[in-house]
Amino acid sequence: MSSYTTRSWVTIGLFGALWGAVEIVLGSYLHLILPPQADTFLIGVLLGGIGVAVALTGRHFASNRGSVFFISVVTALLKLLSPGGIKIGPLVAILAEGVLMEAVLWVASTRWTFLLGGALAIAWNLPHKFIMMRLLFGKGFTQVFTKMVQDGSQTLGLDVSAAWLILAVLLLIRLSVGAISGWSAWKLGGAVARRLGR
Repeated sequence: MSSYTTRSWVTIGLFGALWGAVEIVLGSYLHLILPPQADTFLIGVLLGGIGVAVALTGRHFASNRGSVFFISVVTALLKLLSPGGIKIGPLVAILAEGVLMEAVLWVASTRWTFLLGGALAIAWNLPHKFIMMRLLFGKGFTQVFTKMVQDGSQTLGLDVSAAWLILAVLLLIRLSVGAISGWSAWKLGGAVARRLGR
């Protein structure tokens, strides 16, 4: 913590606010225009992908260990101000994404850890559904599994009988989007940082 400067905290606040704006503004808009089944997959992946890219880009400008996690904390606090009210699920998801990205970056800050951190952060959305639905609503594995397969079936156009294939495809898409977000953050953040001489 001693290595953090005022500039580091300002940068963390800036990128946390940017991610928070994406969650609140774009999130509210997507919930209005997309069908209900999209909540299970599409909205989470879109918001998560952008959020991961923002947080990991921020790492280029606040390179301290823990900075990505603190960016997620700022985002979660801003999410409390969402017009939709306080929802525990999204707050936990944002913080978990920050923890996963930070855990990988704690080892090293390279292109590959950016990709892996992004992939794990977005992939978290899958087990997150099972955990939060159990904790908040008391729903069992089978209920959540069935609902996820049904929504995934509509989204992907696959028959519900291919349940495990549906979940595998959904997971693969999440991993891919997360990796792309991590790669984008590495390239974009690195390019801007070099241009600014950082």
